[in-house]
Parts: sequence; structure tokens; C-alpha cells
Amino acid sequence: MVDHHWVQYGKEEVFVPNLDKFGFVYLITNLQNGKGYIGCKQYLSYRKLKETESNWKRYMGSSKWLLKDIEKIGKEHFKFQIIAEYKNKRSLHYYELYYQMKFNVLSSTLEGTDEPAYYNSRVGGKFYRPVESYRDPEYRKKQSENAKKQFSDPKARKKLGEREFYKDPEWREKQSENAKKQFSDPKARKKLGEREYYKDPEFRKKQSERSKKYYSDPEARKKLGEREFYKDPEYRKKRSEIIKNMARDPITGQLKKQNVQTK
Repeated sequence: MVDHHWVQYGKEEVFVPNLDKFGFVYLITNLQNGKGYIGCKQYLSYRKLKETESNWKRYMGSSKWLLKDIEKIGKEHFKFQIIAEYKNKRSLHYYELYYQMKFNVLSSTLEGTDEPAYYNSRVGGKFYRPVESYRDPEYRKKQSENAKKQFSDPKARKKLGEREFYKDPEWREKQSENAKKQFSDPKARKKLGEREYYKDPEFRKKQSERSKKYYSDPEARKKLGEREFYKDPEYRKKRSEIIKNMARDPITGQLKKQNVQTK
């Protein structure tokens, strides 16, 4: 009985694995539009010094765009092919890159369109699509619409907030330290302030309206005020010092004179 969805590349034969090998390079093809994805998969997983079988039998690739299409139109509309198996990790990753380059996964387009012919956004796990494609206004618009659609869904936002690492105190502390380190660097703050969208009046206006709308909601303000760190005296003291330092002259250290309007 076959307990996986893989077939041999170039044939219609059911794939028979050689579990003495390390893993395989595969090609997944969307049968509706011909779009493909080339990657590699190990037979075994090594975690906490334990060797266990990986999820290769039900594996459907690591591209979120591919997985999204599989969920949307159904697994039955995709073909899962094994190109070849390899005896060690080095050979596996070498030939993954070899086939990705051979099939031009970053530059090929579907016939008669500008749509990429592959779901791959990088090759060898390191080399990404040319920067120019990310600067393309149409691509950026499409990405923006996808993000808006995702975050406008309350269930998606809730699911995002429930991720395990958000609840991990060590992860939160590490993120906090990284943010502090970044914003304590004057060059980093300056670079952040020089981003193009901060100079865009429409962007600034939208951000302002969004903030006003949020803080005009009594429930939102109440929820914000109930956060644990606001009740922490050390946190409040630090915030007070930060605000005071923001009002100091960076050269002399003296408090800047505030413009106070009087009636």
C-alpha cells in the first residue's frame, strides 16, 4: 500500500524510496497553470540528538505561496515528483541548487505572461530574486494587497498573536533587547526616519488618523493601560527618563525650552 504522494520524475511510476540515502530533490507542479517548485527533503530529522523519520511522505514544499495554492485549489491539482535521491547532505543541497539553476527558477516565466514559472523566491536557500522585482510597483502593490487582506481577517490576526514564541519570556526579552540596541544607535534612528514613506504626506496623514481612531476608543485605551509593564514602577521610571532625554539638547544635554502658548 502506497502511503505517500510522490512519483518518479519523467514517469508515472510510484516512487519507491531508498531509505539508505540521505534525501531527495523534488519538483511540485501546479497542474492548472504549470507553475512549479523545486526543493529538497531529508528522510530523517535530527532534533535534540534524536534521529526520527521526517514528514517526507506528506511533505508539500516550504513555499508559503505554493502551500496557499494547494489549500485553495486542492492537493489533487498538483503533481509531486522525485527528481533524484542523494547519499549525503552536501550532495543533496548541491543538486537542489543545480536543478534550481538548470530550470532557471528565478527568471523563467509562464508562456505568454510575466508571471514567474516557479514558486521559488530563492535558490540554494541563500540567493534571492533580483532586487528589481521587489521594486516593481505592480509587485509591491500585489504584496500590499495580500498583506491587507490577511490582516483584515480577525481570525488571521488572532492566530498570529497566539503563536507560541510570542508567549515565550526569553524570546520577548531578546526582542526587547534587540529593539533597545537598535534605537539607542543614533545612525539607526536617523536611517529609520529617512525612509521614503515617512516623508510621504499621505502616509503620515493615514498614520495620524489611524492613531486618533485607535486612541479615541475607550476600550482600546483601557486595554492599553491594563498592560502589565505599565504597572511596573521600573518601566514607568525608564519611560519618564526616555521622554526627558528626548527633550534635551543632544550636544549640551540641557533641557530644551518648550514653546508654551498662553492665553
